[in-house]
Amino acid sequence: MAHPKAQSSGALMLEHQQMRAYFLPYFTPFKGANSGIRCGLGWRVCAAGTALVWLTASAAAFDVLPDERASREQCERRFCQIVLGRASSGPPLSCEMTKTWDRVKLKKNGEANSLPWGFGDARCKVSLNIPHAEIVKALEKPKHTFQFERQTIDCKIEGSDKTVSDLQVVAAPKIKLKNGKADKVYFKIKDVNGDSSLKTLVWTAAKLADSLGFFNSGATKEINKFIHKTCEERYGANAKAGEKDKGDKKDRKDKSEKNKG
Repeated sequence: MAHPKAQSSGALMLEHQQMRAYFLPYFTPFKGANSGIRCGLGWRVCAAGTALVWLTASAAAFDVLPDERASREQCERRFCQIVLGRASSGPPLSCEMTKTWDRVKLKKNGEANSLPWGFGDARCKVSLNIPHAEIVKALEKPKHTFQFERQTIDCKIEGSDKTVSDLQVVAAPKIKLKNGKADKVYFKIKDVNGDSSLKTLVWTAAKLADSLGFFNSGATKEINKFIHKTCEERYGANAKAGEKDKGDKKDRKDKSEKNKG
């Protein structure tokens, strides 16, 4: 497989647009109640490989598990408590989360980026264990590189023949921060296990992200917005009343649209 830099400029730009449209929603933290994975800074960066379901999901449907949203909200709340409290020590951010994507949402995102989505649903899970002090340190130092431990993202993908296949991605992302704000994001995918064609897509996307920085701007923007604005709005002393209800309403709307599809 040719390195991205060796490709023609036209082919590289097309691949950039495709990768950005499918991957960016899952490289960034807490983007709304049900758009992507609402679960924590660690997931959106550590689970960069999870975004690969955009390119690998297929025609059948997974039902959303009963406790999916609750586990993600618990992780979100805990992360924001660390961010807002800034205590020098405390329990780690430990989360085990699962996210199911339905074909309706995937199709809509594809259409919004002028890229038709002809596949179906997928489900991925990840476990995080991030030291409390490391999160605070990253936000308070003038310059800091936040290095995550290796994270394993396990996905189940339904194929065109309606069989379920496994995809496993191992990543050790890092974030470079300046004055408590994300400046550079590197996804650092270390290993991929699954179908050979899927592995090729993963490695191509990783090179586009880490070598050429195609996803950096959107990722840093969403990370900073969540840390410095959304946490305060949802969990600060003057948290907006009814903020959680918005997520509940959106979940019900998404479920209704999926049933229609």
